[in-house]
Amino acid sequence: MAQTTSEVWNSRWTATMDADGPEVFDNFFEPYNLVDHHRTRGLQMVDGGGKRIKVNLRSSGQTAEAFSGWDSLNKTPADPYEAAFYNRRYYAAAAALDDTTEWENSGEEEVFDLLQGMRDTAMDSILKAINEDIGGAQAGKTMLGYQNIMADAAGATVGGIDSSASTFWESQRDTTATTFTTSTVTNLFDGITRFNSVMDKVRKQGGRVSTIATTYSIAGAYRVSLASQGYVELKGSNIQGLKGEEFPGYMGARMVPDEDIAALHAYFYDDRNLKLRVMRRANFRFTGFESTQSSGQLGQIGYVVAGVQLTTSNRRRGGVATAITGI
Repeated sequence: MAQTTSEVWNSRWTATMDADGPEVFDNFFEPYNLVDHHRTRGLQMVDGGGKRIKVNLRSSGQTAEAFSGWDSLNKTPADPYEAAFYNRRYYAAAAALDDTTEWENSGEEEVFDLLQGMRDTAMDSILKAINEDIGGAQAGKTMLGYQNIMADAAGATVGGIDSSASTFWESQRDTTATTFTTSTVTNLFDGITRFNSVMDKVRKQGGRVSTIATTYSIAGAYRVSLASQGYVELKGSNIQGLKGEEFPGYMGARMVPDEDIAALHAYFYDDRNLKLRVMRRANFRFTGFESTQSSGQLGQIGYVVAGVQLTTSNRRRGGVATAITGI
């Protein structure tokens, strides 16, 4: 809601204009680190179409055996392949403006282009919704999130495959309650131990953790632990405090903090196996403005649309640490 003014429009106020400018300063939206991370090269795949996304999997092998001479060998055929199926999910955010407001927002009296501003707000709104769902769990018509693919408990069904029956499809987890900055072992923070626990489980499945997505609280505790132990580089000349990234990586994994990650959680995954699948014709695209005159109203409306789904090709190469208290 716009702020009201209390000035009396006497000669002083009438004769003097307010200082103004075209720049708009955002005070609502946050950094959407998850969706930004997944839209980088290598983590996003663009599809031409298709009702569903099919990911082909190898889920078993064949029996190999030692033999000699005329031993009878196994001749049972293997059935090592199956597929995961992911439904498309669609998001839209409207940009609408009545004609009278647009007419007034023109000429020398225009401070900034309100129609373009509505379009920009729609784009940020769709990024906000998708970012929240990446960090969350699927519900209704929303996409899958980290809480589905790297679930707190065993037995989740993802891509139509029940991991309680198909154990090859189970993700990794460590649910030990931990305060990150507590040191059970001298000079080793318990939070680092938890990181290592999940990352080692992923490594044993052939994965390489390249992303750690977590809360600002846990990422902050991790940063404090590095600074406290003196692991961050200091420059002897021209001292400017601690150097390096705001949230340094760990063991080759990029640290991605975000407000939409579930409290007390950290997610670990191999970027090669977790992808944001986007439809080419709904790739965070603006449909263009259309007149609303057909409904008896003078105005314009358009939508920013996105057809997306978060998919995994190997749940075993992702995991979660829960119950970590940060700072």
